[in-house]
Amino acid sequence: MALAKGARITGGIFCLLFFLFTAYWLIVDLGESGPGGLWESWTFQHRGATDQVTVPFHVGLAAVQLAAVFAAFAGQRVAGGLLAVATTLTFATALQAAISTGTHTDDNRWFLHADNSSTTFEGVFIGSVLLFLLTLPAGLVLLAGMRSWPRRTPSDPPMRPARTASVVAALLLGAMVLCNLAWQVYLLVQGGTGSFTMFYLGKGVLGSLLALAPGWSAVFFLVLTVVAGLSSVMRGPAARGLAFGLAIVTLPGALVSVIGTAGNGSLFSLAGATPGLTVIGDLGLLLDLFGSPALLFLMARGEPVAPAWFPPAPGPQFAAPGFGPQAGPAGAQPGFPAPQAPQPGFPAPQPGPQTPPAWQPPAGPVPPAGGPPVPPPGIPPMPPGTPAPPQGGFGPPQY
Repeated sequence: MALAKGARITGGIFCLLFFLFTAYWLIVDLGESGPGGLWESWTFQHRGATDQVTVPFHVGLAAVQLAAVFAAFAGQRVAGGLLAVATTLTFATALQAAISTGTHTDDNRWFLHADNSSTTFEGVFIGSVLLFLLTLPAGLVLLAGMRSWPRRTPSDPPMRPARTASVVAALLLGAMVLCNLAWQVYLLVQGGTGSFTMFYLGKGVLGSLLALAPGWSAVFFLVLTVVAGLSSVMRGPAARGLAFGLAIVTLPGALVSVIGTAGNGSLFSLAGATPGLTVIGDLGLLLDLFGSPALLFLMARGEPVAPAWFPPAPGPQFAAPGFGPQAGPAGAQPGFPAPQAPQPGFPAPQPGPQTPPAWQPPAGPVPPAGGPPVPPPGIPPMPPGTPAPPQGGFGPPQY
């Protein structure tokens, strides 16, 4: 499968709008807290400011949105997978923000530090609703723009990962899937059904206005990782783009998390209440930190799914009434040899009646080998000039 050119360009325009939304709120946070203050809040040195909008995840989200834009406009083979990752995660972010900012009140709190009467809070709510509405047609365009290959018009073949790279990438993505599932199962078993709204909807635990709930984020990353892993196993054309998108979006957050937890001494330390959850979380953090560059390296080179493009063979053509002779030399018809030019030493044929050669008998009726018919014995011969008796019919012959 490949993405049609119109769908690719349209998806690139949508992702450009997504990037402008994310980049705008990153710039707002930089202006409100300054680079130093924003970095300290991201690395857990102090709590975030009131109405802080972004977290390190949004740096990766902006990066994958921008990468999808460049890939779409440049016609890169990885554009389809990048557009899919960027659109899916933008949809998750917009839907989460629209719900959380739309229902947060002083009595029904979704955020740890938020003022629902500020212009920033209202801007995030209105912007997230509009962003959510944009993600719906963007997803439909990507789904409707999928085309099979080869086509009747000449086009370059899609690129798929190399055989060894696809196997290693599939194993790495499979490990990420298992870690994600183990984390969610452990969370549900330990927390019970009462923690569902907190972990999967983020009610009461969100640290920024565009933050994703832990379980909500885990579900979307699980879906994308499963699809990317299956595509790598089958060496599909979308495998490289999906792996690139997942690596780009997870690497900045993993790097900042490792720096922050190493700075405050909580890296690889077991929590007293849920040590298993801490171990699974650290393992997932290491997979994101080292697995993302590995995926970028493995999927950097691809190979075409076919050596070259060949146009479809035309169907057989048959003669039919009403069709004139085919173009070509005079008298040449399909399936018959063309008339040859006269050879040296032989006279060219002249128009008009031709004298037959000596070996050809003259035209006309051939007389019988024994001469005229002879009557049977005992019957007198017919006088000269008597017409021949009629042949055929019934009764005796007439003489």
